[in-house]
Amino acid sequence: MSVYSLRIMAACGAALLAAAAAAAQSIEPAVFVVTYPNAAQGRLSSLTVNPDGTLNLVGVWDTSDTGPQAISLSPGGRFVALSHGTANNIEEKVDVFRVNADATMTFVLTKLVPDSPLDLAWVRENLLAVTQTKLSGDNTVGLYEFDPATPSLTEVSRHITGRFCTSLAMHPHGRFLFANDSTANAIYTIEILPDGTSALRGSLPTGGIYPLGLGVTNDGTKIYAGGGISSGGAAVHGYSIEALSGSLAPLPGSPYQSQGASPKLAAASEDDRYVFVGHGTDATLRTMRVESDGRLVSTGYSFDVGLQGTLGKVAVMENLLFVTDNSTAIDGKSGVYSFTIQSDGSLVMNGPDLFNTGSSTPNSIAVWNPRRRLVLAVSDVVSGGDAGFLVRGGPPNTPFALAYSVRGPGRVRPNGWGVTIDLAQPQQAGPTRRTDSRGEASFTLPVPNTNIPLVWFQAVRPDMKSNVVNRPVLR
Repeated sequence: MSVYSLRIMAACGAALLAAAAAAAQSIEPAVFVVTYPNAAQGRLSSLTVNPDGTLNLVGVWDTSDTGPQAISLSPGGRFVALSHGTANNIEEKVDVFRVNADATMTFVLTKLVPDSPLDLAWVRENLLAVTQTKLSGDNTVGLYEFDPATPSLTEVSRHITGRFCTSLAMHPHGRFLFANDSTANAIYTIEILPDGTSALRGSLPTGGIYPLGLGVTNDGTKIYAGGGISSGGAAVHGYSIEALSGSLAPLPGSPYQSQGASPKLAAASEDDRYVFVGHGTDATLRTMRVESDGRLVSTGYSFDVGLQGTLGKVAVMENLLFVTDNSTAIDGKSGVYSFTIQSDGSLVMNGPDLFNTGSSTPNSIAVWNPRRRLVLAVSDVVSGGDAGFLVRGGPPNTPFALAYSVRGPGRVRPNGWGVTIDLAQPQQAGPTRRTDSRGEASFTLPVPNTNIPLVWFQAVRPDMKSNVVNRPVLR
């Protein structure tokens, strides 16, 4: 990226930040939580994040049914989707709420989907993946096109993903969705194509170990999972992700041994130096260090939520880690813990205790970071042809640059910038551009004749950035 372009963008300074207030997403960092699956009325809570990591409760909203099971925030932060489970064995409800600038919520729609949507994940701003989880027969993942204007969710594809699919993880570069099967013990790879269609690319057996709570690293090169009570009850396993095909291969030394009991989820720190492992039996959260070859090593740092099964879910936002306590049993309290991640992987609690969510059983969690507000979509990239780009979610009438890399993911922080570019040796593609009055930009760029197999893109500004998108170069 040229020094000239960086100076142009950095000079916008306060004007860029003031324009951000017009955006439709929460203008502040936010945490969204749904209640634990049970027979009580479902609740959706919204909290904003202070600079010191403490939380403010914004409000609580009823969902359309009892027993919310999962929550997911769209890449641009505009919509929250959540799924229910009421054990009717036929169909269940998926709700979508709009996120307003003050982090309040507005109900948008309810969609009936096949029982039971135990997990869901936004693939793009207009595409939502939902599991069909059941105890017998084929489990599936359905993809739904979301139209906020109608509003509607319309099924566009469905893939068989084993016999008990409970966890989805979206690759940060937008091409692959991973789904687990904890009966046959395998992880499935689904490719999301530029036109919104999808293709099942295969699966990898996990050697008899449950693949629970899938977590992909932010550079997109590795995926980790908890082994639950299988394989001795302390296994955490990891796999490399091949960038072109999304295929998986075991990392050196996998599985790794946690010091906790029944690992049930894995979440990477934003710099991918650590993986935080949540446990079911002893309800602890433990830090494991990521070695250069991807293997995990226990650091000895941990936090005990309390009673067995009370650790809900975890989420990472920059150097903050959020953990839900889903039960008031024994200690009489439930809510969200906030921690600051230290350089050695230890955790320092923000505030004197957990934060109230306005509900008694907070469990699944999603977080919003305004520094990651831009959303980038990329068409097919054809050698000797053109590639199309769409940027959304920026402040109106403000500049941005399109960065690209042929080296892959990385971490580069230009002087004076508030964000890190997530590409190795990034270059600027074309001139600096401006969003329109809606905060969007659509453009095409010529692609040179090349034998390079893959290219990575990211839209960037001094105060925010987009998701990374990687595309194979077609010939």
